[in-house]
Amino acid sequence: MGALRATLGSRVLPLLTRASVLCLALATGGADAASTSRKAPAAHVDREAMREAMDSAAHDDPAASSASYAHFLQSRLLHLEGNHRGAVDELRLALATDDGNPQLLTQLGEEYARLGDLERAERELRRAVEKAPTYYPAHVLLGRVLMESGNLARARQHLRRAVALRPRDPEAYLVLSQLHLDAKAPDEAVKVVEALAHALPGEASGYRRLGLALAERGDAARAERLLTKAAERDPGDVEVWSTLARLHEEAGKAKEAEDALAHALEADPDSREVLLSAGRAALKGGSVTRARAYFDRLLSLSSSPELAVRVAFSYLAANQSAAAEAVLEAARKDNPGEPRLAYYAGLVAERMRRFSTAAVAFADVSPDAEVFPDARVRQARCLSLSGDHTRALVLYRAAVKETPADLELRVAYARALERGGSPAKAEAVLREALGGEGAAMAYEALAALLERQGRAGEALTLLRDAVARSPKDQDLLFSLGAALERQGDVTGALARMRTVLMVAPDHAAAMNFIGYLLAQHGRDLDEAERLVRRALALRPDSAAFVDSLGWVYFQRGEARKAVELLERAVDLSPDEPAILEHLGDAYLKAARAAEAAASWKRALEVLTLEPEAAEPAGQRTALERKLKALPSPAAGR
Repeated sequence: MGALRATLGSRVLPLLTRASVLCLALATGGADAASTSRKAPAAHVDREAMREAMDSAAHDDPAASSASYAHFLQSRLLHLEGNHRGAVDELRLALATDDGNPQLLTQLGEEYARLGDLERAERELRRAVEKAPTYYPAHVLLGRVLMESGNLARARQHLRRAVALRPRDPEAYLVLSQLHLDAKAPDEAVKVVEALAHALPGEASGYRRLGLALAERGDAARAERLLTKAAERDPGDVEVWSTLARLHEEAGKAKEAEDALAHALEADPDSREVLLSAGRAALKGGSVTRARAYFDRLLSLSSSPELAVRVAFSYLAANQSAAAEAVLEAARKDNPGEPRLAYYAGLVAERMRRFSTAAVAFADVSPDAEVFPDARVRQARCLSLSGDHTRALVLYRAAVKETPADLELRVAYARALERGGSPAKAEAVLREALGGEGAAMAYEALAALLERQGRAGEALTLLRDAVARSPKDQDLLFSLGAALERQGDVTGALARMRTVLMVAPDHAAAMNFIGYLLAQHGRDLDEAERLVRRALALRPDSAAFVDSLGWVYFQRGEARKAVELLERAVDLSPDEPAILEHLGDAYLKAARAAEAAASWKRALEVLTLEPEAAEPAGQRTALERKLKALPSPAAGR
């Protein structure tokens, strides 16, 4: 440090900066070389390093005491401990015997900044640049502090000064590009990192930092361009390649995404996240073989149950159910007593609607496992859906006894009672829950039960009375609107849902409901699209909402756009009968009869496994009728 002194025995020596050491090495190295060989070429002189050394020498204070250095060292220890207030005190003591030292002042400014005292930080840093106008670190830090204070013009001035002082040091460029980015001037930020690349050919940090920041902000085009340049300069940067892969994937470029991930794996063949992403990209690109290679490599690195589950669910999302089951089966063999694997195997089987298999898996979860309560409830549901009502009800009763306030559990128990042939008991369970907290769920379940029992009028009366008592309860209003629609009162349903939006303007489900209902009946498709898009803005990954938007386009006669959206909805929810039926309808309108037949048949397979998934109740019959109406070759495929 220029103005501080180090002691060695009784001798006081000046501390040398890195550049000073470099200059000294050049000088002594030349002498050594001369003694070895007089024909050796002259050493290359780094002029910038020499200038830094001379600047440092200019700041030296021959009268500075070793006590100043001791206080400085103590301040660094306190800084590393996170005690910035203590560091401030030590730096002030150091400055007492080395007043005006720009390095001490800069360090003091940093400590104040870390304490959040930007005013004092700015004051000390201004003293530093006044004492040493060519001291680079002070200009950079002052630029940071001014930027944080919102004084962008003055911050820009000091950062540009820093760039001029050290045109080959990336730090000032990076801060200046961040300043432009925060000022919503991305083009100016790009110019700064381009200037850095020109000053330091091969330097990747500017492209990397700005590219990652732009990717985070959703500026995909600029981010991709900058990250591509960063990858060219540093092919081993895994984060850059991974981010490029994500950008390609979001743009629907599966091959480019997989290629980027392959580059990342060249740099780090054992990166678990990259291997997982590469496998998913391969599945999206249609190559199960390549995906299996990535996933097998990933699973060979760890026996973590969570890792096996992530791979299994990746397969499941790509409709590769057999592969998903195989992964979990192998993991369970390797970890036979691991309750989480049994639980996850149950989840996969449940999602595939293989309820008996799921129930067996959930039964293997030990009572002392963290996931046991949920596993028991899921086992009960799966047993109920597979027809084993006695065992299902035993499990439900035990769960209700342990958590009597769980309303969702009581609703599930009532549904199991109804499936088991005891609708009166189910009704009693639900009526008992009507007075509890969150009773809207119980009202909705009871209304649905009454409808299934042929008592639709009672269901409407129940909900209307509840709404009369709580006219601003958005959940009750929504349930009443849905019940009116199920009973054919489209006008009444729309009116109730609009009331929901008056009470809760951001109720995404109500927006979607109105939009879909308007589309279903061919009414005001523009309003339908506007509402569904608003719902999607709030919940962009909702398969039901994407399905509704696809149905709007279907009703407009835009079959190709409808197919595109409905395929995405199926990707989000692969086994939803209503979405599969809609996709089949869109395929048929797009003159793709064979694909229509396949989609409808898949919907029928799901309904065979879970008849309760039918929406509306006569969906199975409608699907069979559509298949029969197809020309023979398509229907028979």
